[in-house]
Amino acid sequence: MDAPEYENNRLIRSSVEREFIIIGEAVAALGRVAPNAFDKITKARRIVDFRNQLTHEYPTVDDALVWAIIVHDVVVLRNECSSLLEQLNPGS
Repeated sequence: MDAPEYENNRLIRSSVEREFIIIGEAVAALGRVAPNAFDKITKARRIVDFRNQLTHEYPTVDDALVWAIIVHDVVVLRNECSSLLEQLNPGS
């Protein structure tokens, strides 16, 4: 899928945005229960802020920005989370 396909598919956009809301909630919770882990996540505060925008300021959501996050930031977050999980459960 490319950016125009993403922007023209409301079902996919809604699904992706919902997943980002869940991720933002999880990162916010991590900040409360494990601040040291929160600090190891690149742009953790921005992830939470983005969740808030998706939830409370929905009309201002920019599909091009969401697409850029998908392309550039999700892989970074995934790798950092995998690394944190590996530190918690070595060898798992």
